[in-house]
Amino acid sequence: MKQSEIAKWLKLITWAIGILGAVFFFFLMPILAEEMKRGFPEAAYLYWPGLVYGYVIAAGCYAILFQFWTVCREIGRDNSFSKENAAAFKKISTLALVLAGVWFAGFAGLIVIRCVQPALMLFIIFAIFLSFVVAICAAALSHLVWKAYELKQENELTI
Repeated sequence: MKQSEIAKWLKLITWAIGILGAVFFFFLMPILAEEMKRGFPEAAYLYWPGLVYGYVIAAGCYAILFQFWTVCREIGRDNSFSKENAAAFKKISTLALVLAGVWFAGFAGLIVIRCVQPALMLFIIFAIFLSFVVAICAAALSHLVWKAYELKQENELTI
């Protein structure tokens, strides 16, 4: 498979994830929040804070997708092992760690107000775990891409 073809597939997948995220965050999430508000009137005061929290999570996810898009663009330019890609993966790692912190803060807030249900608790723990997995993988990729970039630079100098 050629670099340009890989880049096209990665961009297509990135677009698909972005569209699915938009459907979830901007269509389903408000509907589900409204249903929760009606189903649990004692927790109706969490409607707007919950939506804002969800949009903060969405912003973090889209920031990660944007950084991945820059990696796809560099792959399409046959520049996979570049300092730009290493920096993008480092940003992805940092953003994923920040998202893990945001998830944890939301979880802690729900515990403080005693509004944690078992399914929600499992979902948030999974989201925290997934954020850490993304952070670790992106940090490892950043390191590997940087090392490959350095090797590429050395090989270009020795002819």
